[in-house]
Amino acid sequence: MVEAMTALRQQNAVLSKENNKLKAEMTAQTERIGELTERLTNSQQALAGQRGDDSESNQKLRKQIDQYINEIDKCIEWLQNA
Repeated sequence: MVEAMTALRQQNAVLSKENNKLKAEMTAQTERIGELTERLTNSQQALAGQRGDDSESNQKLRKQIDQYINEIDKCIEWLQNA
């Protein structure tokens, strides 16, 4: 009985440590999503301000926005799978 209790306590300690690590990773990913969302918003505002300017600039901004969206989607997927 004592051995079982000791084993369970050790397992609990390991799981608690892993849980804390995963929470920290999730917080970091949430912050990253916030940063990417902010960058996306800034890019969209820049795009709106340049509307009517040359199409090459618009294409670059659209490509950048698509990259941000892909990064955000990856972060969201990672969070859902964590």
